[in-house]
Amino acid sequence: MRRIITIICAIAFSGASLWAQSVDKRIEVRKDGDNTTITINTKEDLSNRDLKRLQRVVNRMEQEDGYMTNVGYRTGYRADVELGWDNSKCWNICSSHGFSFGNGLYVGGGAGFGAVLTKMEQNTKSIDSNGTQQPESSWDAKYSIPMFADAKYSFMESFATPFIDLRGGAIADISDSGASLFINPAVGVDIARFSLKVGYERQLGCWGSLNNTKRDIVKLSIAYTF
Repeated sequence: MRRIITIICAIAFSGASLWAQSVDKRIEVRKDGDNTTITINTKEDLSNRDLKRLQRVVNRMEQEDGYMTNVGYRTGYRADVELGWDNSKCWNICSSHGFSFGNGLYVGGGAGFGAVLTKMEQNTKSIDSNGTQQPESSWDAKYSIPMFADAKYSFMESFATPFIDLRGGAIADISDSGASLFINPAVGVDIARFSLKVGYERQLGCWGSLNNTKRDIVKLSIAYTF
């Protein structure tokens, strides 16, 4: 009888030891919104194999976070850089900074820089290799600085999702000393960290050389969200 009890106790003790070792070596990595929590339960130093496994898990989660989800949908501070072009031949770059509420709504504001380059012919002449006079040409540049409030709503949290965007503010023309107010509704699609957008912009001149002028512009742009 004593021998049977001893065998049962030995088996139970061995099982408990194996269970404890498995618990001691447990590594948990959890993702909650923008926060990554790593829990390591061990009484010993992690082996190189454990460290490599942990690094692979973290790398995979970072890759999925950066490229396989709509990061602009999550709660917290957001910023982007946007490059755009419109049918007035204006190239512009701007950046918007604000807060994402975690339900698809983003509210913020930003500023940018725009440039319109127009090739102009001058009255002066130059002589080419054949002795023929040719009009010289140069580029005429006009620069502007837009400042705006920004509201955006994404419809889903998936990898690719449509969105609507509304911007409004003022544009300072630093070349001709003028200013305009503008409103710019747009639609587009978020693809992970990138956004493609097309919009309509209405400008109303309110000061200086642009006073009482009106402009209707179609804009295309691409943005990257941090």
